[in-house]
Amino acid sequence: MAIKQWRVLAAAAIAAGTAFGLAACSADAPAPVVTGSDGAFDMDALVAAAKAEGGVTFYGDSSQPTVQAWTDAFTKEYGIPVTIVRNTPGPLFQQFSQEMAAGAPQADIIAIVDHTSLDEAVDNGWIAQYTPQAAGDYDQTYARDGYYYPVMNAVEQTIAYNPENLTQAQIDLIQSKGVQALEDPSFQGQVGIVQPQISSGVQSFWYLYTDGDAAADFGWDGMAALAKNASIISDTLTLGQDVIQGEINVALPIVDSYVSSQIVNNGAPLQFVYATPTIGQADGLAVVADSQHPNAARLFAEWAASPEANTLYSQISQSAPLSAKATDSRSFLDEDWYQPVGDVWSTYGSDQAFLDAMQADGPYFPKWNATTGYSG
Repeated sequence: MAIKQWRVLAAAAIAAGTAFGLAACSADAPAPVVTGSDGAFDMDALVAAAKAEGGVTFYGDSSQPTVQAWTDAFTKEYGIPVTIVRNTPGPLFQQFSQEMAAGAPQADIIAIVDHTSLDEAVDNGWIAQYTPQAAGDYDQTYARDGYYYPVMNAVEQTIAYNPENLTQAQIDLIQSKGVQALEDPSFQGQVGIVQPQISSGVQSFWYLYTDGDAAADFGWDGMAALAKNASIISDTLTLGQDVIQGEINVALPIVDSYVSSQIVNNGAPLQFVYATPTIGQADGLAVVADSQHPNAARLFAEWAASPEANTLYSQISQSAPLSAKATDSRSFLDEDWYQPVGDVWSTYGSDQAFLDAMQADGPYFPKWNATTGYSG
């Protein structure tokens, strides 16, 4: 099922439940304490109120081990346990939408890369209007001011490969030509492709190369040539492990945070090159409206936006930090194979042609499936 399809299927239920949800949303939920008696931000009062609530529930689409290690630091600092609910963006937002429409919020914090979904949540009144004190340190490209901020990391799509199983000529070709390199017959049977149904990030990547700004150099003919060299079409985690284990030698598109964490934390035989152009994404982290732990949610947002927490996330995930005051902790930046990211398309969420193409009844998925032979 396409990522966008669940929205169509759930639309009636959400619409029917919205009125009920607005009336029923946690009437007995604790009121958030953000300001002191003088109206100024009061961190001490917020910490005390958050500790009294006793926990915070985090809905996110990032790697479970990464988020667990990161949120453990919050728990260590404030003594507040974090319950993590992790899934891919589409199913996670579907669950979140159903809970909110029914007036039964379970999440206190939601952090996903699909900003179109977050905008829907804002428009439905499911996101609290809240601005962390350090919000100004973050790139507004990935924010909706007053509602969600990119306080975790930035990720871009890459071509991941196993240097132990490729010739130097193949590696040079990938590093110099990017996606176009994988049309070469020398890669026959060695390539894995992530299908666009997985996420908006993968959808936008393939749209960029088949119909967008990179189509002149690749297009649907390039997609067909690439498909001839592919031996598997699957999800990011499956293909990443396949490359590590040598079942395939190249996979795309794979987010840099996944590849780099495998390299640094697990010693995986991987390298990567950024596609040029590529897709840029960042989780937008938001406080959920009418949640069960409103003060703990706001305290978590404050902590997450701090330079120290953003530096920690960069260190754990080996991805680029987004706070202007954070330290870039990626350990592979001086490796001879590493090339910094080039052109990045991060505004696809407001590109109407892209959004129209990705509708459940739009033309994109059938054409992509037919071109690649995908039937999943």
